[in-house]
This record gives sequence, C-alpha cells and structure tokens, in this order.
Amino acid sequence: MTTSTHTFACPECRRSFEVDDAMREALLEVGCVVCGAPVVDADLTAPTVE
Repeated sequence: MTTSTHTFACPECRRSFEVDDAMREALLEVGCVVCGAPVVDADLTAPTVE
C-alpha cells in the first residue's frame, strides 16, 4: 500500500512537519494544530508517494 505525504509549513507560527492525506484534510478544515491559523493548499507541498 502506498501512502502519500505532504510537508506542511504554517505561515503564522512557522512550524513545519510531514502529514499524510487524512491529516492534510484535517489541517485544511480546522487550521494549524499548533497555533490555530487557517491553512490553505499553498501551505502544503505536493504529495510524495512512499
């Protein structure tokens, strides 16, 4: 089974971490898990498949 990962970089708190597809969707819905800032597609890199 392949999993795609994205790198998220918060424009507000500058935290950066890798997320899977499910976490990507959650970030887009609820915002940054660290500071709560809104997240848009531009804050996530294109997926890489592992």
